[in-house]
Amino acid sequence: MHNQEIHKLRALAAEVKTYQAERGWSDARICKEIASLGSSKTYKRILDEKDDLDQLSVENQLRNYESAVAIVQRRRQEDRPAELEYEDFSNCRNSFAAVVRASMEDQENVARLIIIEGNTATGKDCVKRFLLKKFPETAMEVEATELWKSPTTPLLAIHAALSIIRRADKETKEVPKPPRHPRDILNEIVNELKQRKLILIVNEAHHMGVPGLNIFKTILNLTPTVVVFECIPALLTRLLGTNYEEAVQLTGNRLCERVYLSSPGASEILLMLKRRDVKFDDLETQNSCANNIAAEAPIFGNWRFVSQVVRKLYEQTRKAPVTRANVTTALNDVKGMRTRIMRQQEN
Repeated sequence: MHNQEIHKLRALAAEVKTYQAERGWSDARICKEIASLGSSKTYKRILDEKDDLDQLSVENQLRNYESAVAIVQRRRQEDRPAELEYEDFSNCRNSFAAVVRASMEDQENVARLIIIEGNTATGKDCVKRFLLKKFPETAMEVEATELWKSPTTPLLAIHAALSIIRRADKETKEVPKPPRHPRDILNEIVNELKQRKLILIVNEAHHMGVPGLNIFKTILNLTPTVVVFECIPALLTRLLGTNYEEAVQLTGNRLCERVYLSSPGASEILLMLKRRDVKFDDLETQNSCANNIAAEAPIFGNWRFVSQVVRKLYEQTRKAPVTRANVTTALNDVKGMRTRIMRQQEN
């Protein structure tokens, strides 16, 4: 009887672990979010098949973990799937490699501008968070907006981001005020960026106008900074086409590197299905499932679509292995939901 209780407890913990993977949370974070799990040490013990759980009240933990799974099920109905942040997926891997190459170049080398292009839900935000995580002491971020048509707004955003890095270095809570005039703000930014090589990530870079392009041209000319633009390809093309002269100086003469975030491929979808512990009737169903999801993803929301289909398949696999009929049902359900969402956004 005791072994059956331990088996049930570990099955409940595995359910929580799957949800944790979906959200991209650490053990400490999931235990903080769902208090009934107890400490992360206990959580790890229960998941460890080699641990006999000696001196652990399995009966009490069963009640706690049944409560935790109930919370997970409730949250699944309310929250949307997290974007993927698997370090070995191509969106993160290729972007990271480009930033590493740029960071290793000499200051005189001109290839220090990286443009990461991707349509909606191809992982731009995921890549940004990943780069900030991999370069915690040298990477900073700003987000371009429609207000970047004047020079003051982007300069103030960069100054504020730089102040965060500077305060972290000096362990001070003092927030320096920027100068009043744009030229003085730019000079202060350039002087600070000359001190060491930093990585400046510009999200929604397609919103920049001529002032923004010229500011980053100056930063690249005068400092060793690695600049990363994240943007939607069609909107970037419009920006560069409208501001041809400024764009050529950045993307032409500077030999910038471009990283394209493609739509999810079948191989990475297969890997995701495996990591989410989705079980299939047979290998042929599994492979055709990945191929079908990959074919529909560019139309219905890329990784957001993939995450939602995989969630439905995971919910099915808790009852029985996934069949072709289950795959078809999951695809149709999510396609219907995504179609309604896209129509609402158009209106």
